[in-house]
Amino acid sequence: MELIGEPVPRIAVAVIVTHNRRVLFGKRRVADSDFEWQLPGGWINIGESPMQAAVREVREETGLTLGILEFVALTNNIFSPKNHSISLCFEAECVEPEKLMIKEPEKCLGWQWCEWHEVEDKLFLPLANLMKSDYRPFIGDKRTVSFSI
Repeated sequence: MELIGEPVPRIAVAVIVTHNRRVLFGKRRVADSDFEWQLPGGWINIGESPMQAAVREVREETGLTLGILEFVALTNNIFSPKNHSISLCFEAECVEPEKLMIKEPEKCLGWQWCEWHEVEDKLFLPLANLMKSDYRPFIGDKRTVSFSI
């Protein structure tokens, strides 16, 4: 997207999908057999709320249904001078984890349930920024929102 010839940041969602004190991480394809760890998520469509985008993206990528979504963080992702995004991060418990599927194999090599800090390297920038913030999953009181800006 550009505004009068200048690139502008795009807005995305990322979802920390939880189950049994674990988080769902994906292996985002970056080459034929290489990957970066990512969370389910993607771009917000025109006319769509961030929560609608979060539910849609998780369903499109994993086939999973979510419980109550809670906004937990925001990350500022500067990939390059002309590639910049803001990610709105939500946390939600997975309703039926047995329905997990790889629905976009051209984009994702697979999904894996891990403990939050088990995934430490090869992180997609929005996930790396989230991990650098003070956000941690499973905290009962989510009234505090984390920022990585």
